Amino acid sequence: MQQTLEDFYKAVRSAGVKISPSDSIETSQAVSLVGYRSRSILKDTLVVSLAKSVEDEHLINECFDQFFNTKTFRNATAADSDHDVTITNSDAAQQLENGAEGYAGESPLAKMLLARDTAGLNMEMRNAARAVGLTDIWFFTQKSLYTQQIMQNMGLRDIQSELATLGKSDSPSAIAAAGALRDARAYLYEEVRDFVEQQLSMFGRNAALTLREDHLKSAKLSNVEQRDFHIMHDLVRKMAQRLSTMYAKKRKRENRGQLDFRKTLRNNVAFDGTLFDLHWKRRYIDKPRLLVLCDVSGSVQAYARFLLLLLYSLSDVMQRIDCYVFTGNLICVDDIFEHYPVQQAIEKIMREHGMGGSNYGTTLLDLEDQCMDKIDNKTTLLILGDARNNNLPAHSDVMQMAYQRAKRVIWLNPEPENFWKTGDSVMHQYRPYCHTAKTCNTLQHLEALLDNLLRSATSAV
Repeated sequence: MQQTLEDFYKAVRSAGVKISPSDSIETSQAVSLVGYRSRSILKDTLVVSLAKSVEDEHLINECFDQFFNTKTFRNATAADSDHDVTITNSDAAQQLENGAEGYAGESPLAKMLLARDTAGLNMEMRNAARAVGLTDIWFFTQKSLYTQQIMQNMGLRDIQSELATLGKSDSPSAIAAAGALRDARAYLYEEVRDFVEQQLSMFGRNAALTLREDHLKSAKLSNVEQRDFHIMHDLVRKMAQRLSTMYAKKRKRENRGQLDFRKTLRNNVAFDGTLFDLHWKRRYIDKPRLLVLCDVSGSVQAYARFLLLLLYSLSDVMQRIDCYVFTGNLICVDDIFEHYPVQQAIEKIMREHGMGGSNYGTTLLDLEDQCMDKIDNKTTLLILGDARNNNLPAHSDVMQMAYQRAKRVIWLNPEPENFWKTGDSVMHQYRPYCHTAKTCNTLQHLEALLDNLLRSATSAV
């Protein structure tokens, strides 16, 4: 039954409920205690163990009713739905009975079909479905493939061979057996196809959205269409939630973990070197202080939008975020973020300050005049821009000054690195004054960068 539970967890995850490995382990232990005799108790146990919200509870209830559906192979006397003549249940039952009497083959599947062994057929079908990996079904185009694979795994090939053998005989019993086997084969196909459709509705319900999200994570942000912005915002929220969970709390290891040998020896000198008072290494997170400069000109605006959205979704793990945008002159937008929700603030910034041609030289001069006093050895200067300066002075000396004062300087450029010294790009002049300069044009790039930034703020003492 453990494999059945694992398949159920997979169905619940496909429905959008988050189940961690520890959740599945604890739930399996709870199920082993209550057993499987009572369907209602089993259902309540799974819901109580896995649901974290009212919505999760509804989804798990729905998954349970669908996953533990017992309606397969209920109408064992049904005839082929494609037949031109409708056969009544009594006629079909009599035909199956006559065919079973005349059948002398050795196929276990044929015997179960002719004997109307619904329990055995159901078990064989589920075992075959597990063998072919039916839980991996995602698309409706896979229904026929999985239906045929399950039937072959159940023993369809033996039935086909015996039908060919029976077709060569002229005896009434062989003819009756052949007709019964054909109807049984058609019935098997209908039941297996219905079962595959049920599994598709469970395991493939969010497949299209999952594929869309995977594509958007790796797609260039400048290519993302506005109709996908709501999906992108959900992805950013999930990324921010994951990073916040990892880095929001101060982490300490005290009286456990790794022994701080130097501190232990130093504090036990009074005891003639006897390790009486032990000290353990502790870890803490020094929240980063960010000074952010975002180019919001037409060529970079899409990247700035999602960087700001992700940064301000992580405000609880940042000590301070000072945000400036520019095309030519540097403009502080902290007050906009203070008075508007993040998404509305970003829309307002793009509407009022976006577009126009970039002038990185003027921007850096404004940085020197307005912000240089804010940059110290605890400040991370984060710049997003393509460094396309329209053949204007670069003023890289200001970058050098910021590099000397800041804890680190990070430049995110949407363009590939081999474009950094082409046309009017002055990135090659700024790069020597950056601790990190990377191509960043997807959500995955942004997440990896902020993950590294927050991880570097974690240190041991």
